[in-house]
Amino acid sequence: HRLYPGEDPRARALFALLEKVPGAAPALAAAQDVVTTTARHTPLHANVDLALAVLTVSSGMSASAGETVFAVARTAGWIAHTLEEYEERPLRMRPSGHYVGARPPQPLPK
Repeated sequence: HRLYPGEDPRARALFALLEKVPGAAPALAAAQDVVTTTARHTPLHANVDLALAVLTVSSGMSASAGETVFAVARTAGWIAHTLEEYEERPLRMRPSGHYVGARPPQPLPK
């Protein structure tokens, strides 16, 4: 993940939880093989997508369930961020400026 130049903390947390799930061991081992093989060729690390794949496979979910889990989690994060923003000064990050360039072309009258 471009935001996490090292290890993705979301993946680390989910992998740690999956270690406690009975039946997740085969998928975790496969993911570790992917991480190990990738590390020999590139400095990339496992991200939350790989951890979600392990979750869905080891839980018997459909192949697209990882996207749904991610979307629900992202929605919860957006709501938390919104609640934090309500406690801040209104419009504190609103850009101010006035365009002084050439006037854009206007549509021809019909």
